[in-house]
Order: sequence, then structure tokens, then C-alpha cells
Amino acid sequence: MKSKTTRYLLASTLLMGMPLAAHAQDSSAQDDASSEILVTGSRLSNPNLGAAPVTVVTADEILLSGQVNIENILKEQPQLVPSLTSASNNPGGGVSTADLRGLGAERTLVLVNGRRYVSYDSTQIVDLNTIPAALLEQVQVLTGGSSAVYGSDAVSGVVNFITKQDFQGIRADANYRITGEGDGATFNTNLLVGTNFADGRGNITLYGDYTKRNGIVQGDRAYSSSAQTDDGEGGLVAGGSGSIPGTRFAIAGVQRKFETDGSYSAYTSPGDLYNYAPDNYLQVPQERYLLSGQAHFKASDHLELYAEGQFIHNKVKNQLAATPFTGSVQLDTDSSFLSASSQALLQAADTDGDGYATASIYRRMNEVGPRISDLDSKAYRGVFGVRGQITGDWNYDAYFSYARTEQVENQIGNVSRSRMLQALKTSYDSSGNLVCSDTSNGCVPINIFGAGNVSDAAASFVAITTRNASTITEKVVSGAITNNNLFDLGAGAAKIAVGAEYRDEYGSYNPDAALSSGDVVGFNASEGLSGGYNVKELFSEILVPLIADKPFIKMLEFSGSYRYSYYSTAAKSVNTFSGGLVWTPVDDISFRGKFSRAVRAPTVSNLYSGASQDYPTATDPCTLKDEVTNSSLAAQCVATGVPTSALGTSYDGGSTQIESVTGGSTSLREETANTYTLGVVLQPRVLPRFSLTIDYYRVKVDNYIRRTGTANIVRACYGDANNGWVGYDTSYCGLLPRDTNSYAITGAVDYLTNTGGMKSRGIDFEARYSVPLAFGLDSDSSTLALRLSGTRLLAWEYTPIAGLSAMKTDCAGKFGVTCGNPYAKLRLSGRATWDAGSTRLSVAYRHLSGVNDDDDTTAYTVERIKAYDYFDLSAAFDIAKAFTWTMGVNNLFDRQPPILGDNQQQANTYPSTYDPYGRTFFTGVSLKF
Repeated sequence: MKSKTTRYLLASTLLMGMPLAAHAQDSSAQDDASSEILVTGSRLSNPNLGAAPVTVVTADEILLSGQVNIENILKEQPQLVPSLTSASNNPGGGVSTADLRGLGAERTLVLVNGRRYVSYDSTQIVDLNTIPAALLEQVQVLTGGSSAVYGSDAVSGVVNFITKQDFQGIRADANYRITGEGDGATFNTNLLVGTNFADGRGNITLYGDYTKRNGIVQGDRAYSSSAQTDDGEGGLVAGGSGSIPGTRFAIAGVQRKFETDGSYSAYTSPGDLYNYAPDNYLQVPQERYLLSGQAHFKASDHLELYAEGQFIHNKVKNQLAATPFTGSVQLDTDSSFLSASSQALLQAADTDGDGYATASIYRRMNEVGPRISDLDSKAYRGVFGVRGQITGDWNYDAYFSYARTEQVENQIGNVSRSRMLQALKTSYDSSGNLVCSDTSNGCVPINIFGAGNVSDAAASFVAITTRNASTITEKVVSGAITNNNLFDLGAGAAKIAVGAEYRDEYGSYNPDAALSSGDVVGFNASEGLSGGYNVKELFSEILVPLIADKPFIKMLEFSGSYRYSYYSTAAKSVNTFSGGLVWTPVDDISFRGKFSRAVRAPTVSNLYSGASQDYPTATDPCTLKDEVTNSSLAAQCVATGVPTSALGTSYDGGSTQIESVTGGSTSLREETANTYTLGVVLQPRVLPRFSLTIDYYRVKVDNYIRRTGTANIVRACYGDANNGWVGYDTSYCGLLPRDTNSYAITGAVDYLTNTGGMKSRGIDFEARYSVPLAFGLDSDSSTLALRLSGTRLLAWEYTPIAGLSAMKTDCAGKFGVTCGNPYAKLRLSGRATWDAGSTRLSVAYRHLSGVNDDDDTTAYTVERIKAYDYFDLSAAFDIAKAFTWTMGVNNLFDRQPPILGDNQQQANTYPSTYDPYGRTFFTGVSLKF
């Protein structure tokens, strides 16, 4: 058997997220380092270090972070790459998600108390905003494929939120945050009430939470108040959209704009681009109400009943600049809205003499107002379970969970395309008044020929409000039988778990009839969604201590798991499995290794989403003045519909986005991921209270479900500078239709597909050291706890099109149009905490190494983002036994985000990666009774 010392060292390493004193914990149950501990990644209790690395964030660290929403707490974990956050306005929807390894939030499984939580929509992704920080005992982050244990989606790992158990008493909290600019205030208050009963055999805990977060618009910050674009000479200039308030129009590829008097002039880019930035949100406003309850009662050793329930009412708002109306229209050649010169120009373009000229127009509908999306989500979740002893060492645990989210979205600021076309086609009545040719619906002629010329009546006629509704419902029935003392080979008890699970997912999206018909211009048009699937699964786990207390083998332990899944979709039969070893030659060092096969089955959204619009960042190479001198590129451009005379001109208005059409596919197959991890844990006896873990990982995902990406489709069709502008696969040109008047690419087809896959590898490490000090504020001693965590990304390779390895991109150390958010090669997180009894002072540190743009063929103004370092300072004071006061500042030195041009994400930067708000202050109080 293992010695008590060995048990202590290994278990304490497993719980290496606990640097602060236990007195700050609110749970009445404290972990004994020598007891068996159930952690994320297994249904089996184990006192030893698992084969896969697990990092723990404790309630104390959450308290000292001063954060209300989980998204900001998880930023300290270097394995987590920022995904959607409160700064994600378009896209975003006001949600926050967890993304391990940068593989995508859909490949990170989020659990609460080891069970699936409620998703926010048919993507089946959890919104972290629905998990309140104050209710948490700890957060466990397991990296590496875990589908054999938890099923689909655990490709990059698992984030498991553990709530407070057996809470006794009353706790009330209030927290307030505000930026150094005096805006973006966030207020949170919550109440936790718990009581034990039946001599401690039962507990009921109830929790209520209210959060209000104010919005910040991009116009409130100097760096984001004006949309920046590259000037082509190494600088940044004010840029924006080619859809302008005065109306840009194109006839036979020539770009012009209307002036306020109805005349026209030449259109130039970037000088005439519209600044859409000021109205966009930089921080999405949010209002959240959350109620949670949990209870358990142990009737006997053979029967314990437990239940959990949540209700979350979340309201968020997105806001964008006014609607850009674009398309090919017929304009009245003798409209009284036009000057004589404009009438003459249009009359010359009237080829059939019917009094109308066809033109492609690009009009910003400022008179209608900004586009606003009000999202109102209500989520419900219930878990009902039983557990207990069957006989001897055999135990069971079975539960049923039901989760449902209902979301209603009200959109204002949209424009009806049919009414716009109706209002544009005018004629004169018998009295000589300009009227709509079709006077139905109370049509009012619209004057788009100059900025500010649309009348209130015309704006009201073309404006349209839409209402969209969506749901996602999940039902899970799961049961497992475990034995933590199956047999003993002389090194400790072997353990086993076997079980079965049934999961049913069903989602719907019912867009407004006008939105699904394509009549709405403003928010992206989208078809509806309705569908679901189910999966039946059998699973097993085993853990066997093989050898112990032998020369150079203090402990050798094997763990393995297997899951068989049968999906009602095209995936059908799926097998996942894992195997791992932990070898401890001496007490000071342990080695661990694991292989896992994980899967991600297509979600409801992946399978059943209808066609929808999108405007991703992409550049039409036929507009590049220098590049079209290449004969191969020029020939391909002409072959795909661009006249020779238009080559190298801004016939697309200088836009850095291409309208695209996206959607799902029922033929999608499951992703498969092979993950290898090898690691070492050092706990030298000569340096007590020190631990160091180092883990190498390698993950390869095949059948990667993803949109090819409009930029990649363009690249496949036309090639790039690296290959002399020779198309990699010219069949993809058929997915890039062009407007016959402006020649711009419109409606690029980019549906979800099983792409060529991705590979990533890197090294994770974490060091912890606790130093007893011979002084304190209210005692003779105190403790200084130090932690440094990091990940070194060695490679992140993505192949967007199966079979075209030449298009592979390595995103390690890169950012940009292809890679998106920066993939810093080195991410560090550190914290130093001085615990002096009633006072705790903490300094947190976060580092992101520099990154380069991912497109070697384009000379952007900003080709490199330098390294960034952030510091946070916080303190907690136990003023009295029942009163704790916290205060602090995030982004202590007020680091501003990098400012970019054409290779930005939004707000001229990457606001999910780099702090977009500047220095932020927080304070909070906690009362305990």
C-alpha cells in the first residue's frame, strides 16, 4: 500500500488550485488531503494524480478576482483562448463561452456538478453568464479528450463548475464594478441560504442572483470611435463601409455617389467610406435574474435522493450602425429628387427606354436609426437523481435531467427590401406630383439621392420590426454502477464504473416571416430551423493500481475508459476510448501519459440550420491594383465575370467584407480527435510546499466541422501570391457569384462541411509554492502563496479544404482573417497572495506573447501585435466574523488594446483577447449569518 506521505503529496497536487487558507471557504465540508477525491475526468474516486492534467480554481481565487461573470475568471487559465465575451457585439448575442486550446467553444464540454448544463441555443454551447460566480466552490479544468467518460463535445477538454454543497447559514453579497472612464458599471447582488436537516443527512440550499451591466459603445473610446482601414502606405486612416448615407451607386462598374441636392460626384475609397463604429457596442448591456436550488437527503446507505434546479432570465442587447441597403434596383430617370445632371446620367443608362435605369446601390439608412437586437432568454433546468449502496462495495447513481432555453429576439432598425423597391420606383400623377408607381400599402416615395434626404414618412414606410423565437431542449437519462474496491493486486484497490446514458436534443428557430423570406435588410436574413437527434450510449471506466512500494516504482497505475454511442443521425455507431498510466518512481516525481479518442457529433444547429446571410472579412483579389498585373490572376478574374477595364479598381466600394450565405447539412459526420498527453509532476522533498507540473499535448481532429470560410474559398479559386496566383481548386469559383452591375462578389456559398481537419501541439506547465512567513496582522504568522501557469503553443495547423494540404495554415503565433483571435505562442498567468489571517492581498499577472498577421501575401499596416502584460490588484478584509470587504483594480496600468486596420476582428482590435475597457475598479461586501 502507498504511504500516507505519498497520498498527501499526490492529492495536494491534484488540488493545486488551493493557495489560500481554508477559513475563507463557505462550504462546511473541507477536503482532507489524504482522503479520496472525485475530480473531473472520472466517475471513480482516486487519491492519486490522474493521467490527465486537472487545474482547479477555488472560491477564494474567484472572490479575489472581483469578477461577476465567469468569462473574466477563466481568462486566468492560459489553456483557455478567449471566445465570445461581453465585448462580442457582432457576432455575439451577449453570451460568453469557454474555448480550450482554441479549438472552438463547441469542442469544450461545460458541466455543472459533473452533469451537462443548459445550452443557450441550438449550437448546444453553454453561456457562462448563466453560471453565477458566488455559488461556486471551485472550477475544475480538464484538458484533453474526454468523450469516453462524458460523451460528445469533450474534444479539447471539460470545464466543470462545482457548486457549494451542504451550505449552512445565510450569505448575502453585493458587488460593483466601473471602468476608469466612469462607464460600463456592473452591479451584482446575491443571496445564498442553506440548512442541514435530519441530523446532517439532508441539506437544502437556495440561491438568488441579480446582475445589471451597462453598455459601452465604441464611440466612448478614442481607439474605437472611428473604423480604421489600411491606407496602403503603412498607415491607418478613417475607413468603414462602402454603404454610405448619401448612396453610392454603380453603373457599368463605375462608382459614383449622390450629393444632398440630387447631383452626383465621383466616389473615392477610403475617403468616402462610412464610419459605422460609434453606434456599435463595445460592452454589451445585460440584465440577469437567476434562481437556483439544490437538495439531497440520505434516507439510508442504500438510498439518497438529490435534486438541482435553475431558472435563468437573461436579457441582453446588441446594437449596430444603421442598415446598409444594397442591391440592384431600378431608378426613375426623371425623378424630381434628382438634379438635371443626374437625370441625364440615368437616362443615358436607360437602355430599353422605359424611363428607368438599372444601378447597384449602397445606401446607409441612417434615417431609420441604428439596428437594435433585444434578446430575452429564459432557461430552465432540473436534475432528479438517486444514489446509494447496492451491496458491499457496489454503488449506483442514476439521474434524469431536463434543460430548456427559450429565446425571443425583437429587432428594430431593419428595412423591408420589397417596400424599398416599391418606394424607389416612382412616377407622376395627374397633378404632377411624384408618387409611387405602386401606391398600395400607403407607399411614400423615398429620396435616397443624398445624405439625410429620406423623409420621416418614407423612413416609417420602409422600416420593419421583426420578432424571432428559438428553443433548445435537452433530456438526459443516465445511470452508473461503481465499485471502488473491485480487487487488489497488492498496490491498492482497483475500481470500475459501468453505465448507460440516453440523450435527446431538439431545437428550433422560427424567424419572423419577413426575415425568413429574405425581405429584411439589416440583420442577416435567415431561414428557420427545426430538428433534433438522440443518442444511446454504454460506457465503462477502470482504474487499476498495478505496482506499489517497489524499487523505482513507488506507484504504477493504469486507467482506461470506453464508450459506445449510437446516434440517430448520419454518425450512427461511434466508439471512443482512452488509456493512461501514472508512474511514481519515488515520492519526489511522477510521470503520466494518456491517449484518448474523442468525438464531437454534429449539433442541432450544424445539422438543421437553414440558409442565412453573413458578412465575413475577406478581400476580392481582382480589386488589388498591384496583384492583377499577374497574368494568371487577371485571366481568372476575367473568366469569373470581371471586365478587363475594372481590374485593380475598387468596384466593390473598398469593402473588406464579402456577403456570404451559410447553413447546416444533415450529411455531416462526427469529428474524431486523437489526443496524446505526456507529463511530469515534481514535488521535491527538499523543497516542501513546492510543486511543478509539465505536460506535452498533441491533438489531431479529423472531419473538422466548420465553414470553409469565404476568404479560403476565394483563395481556392484565385490562388495567392505564394503560389503565383494560380487557383488551388478552381471548382470553388462556382461558389463566388458576382453582381452583374458592380462585379462585386455577392452571396458567396459557405455551408458547413467536414473540412480537412486541424492539428495542435504544445506544452502546459504550472508551478506553485507556498511560503510560511513569521509575521501577520492578527497572528504571529502568515502565508505567501505563489502560482505561475502557462502554455507554450508549438503548432496550431488548420487545413480548410480536405485534400488541399497546400492551403494549410499554422496559426501558432498568428492572428488575422484566417486564424481569427490571436494564438499567442506563450500565454502566462500568475498570482501571488499574501494571507495574513483577516487580510488577504493578491496580485495577478497575465502575459500574451506577440503575434504576427497570418497572411504572408498581404502587406497590412499592422503586421505584428506586440506582447501584452496585464496586472490586477485585489484585497479582502474580514472586518468582523460575519463581514468581508473586497476591493481591487483590474488592468492596473491601464493597458490599451492594439489598434489595427483591415485585419481586425471588431472595434479596430481583438476585444475578446485584449482588454478593451482599460483600468477597472471593483468593490464588494459579503455578510454571513
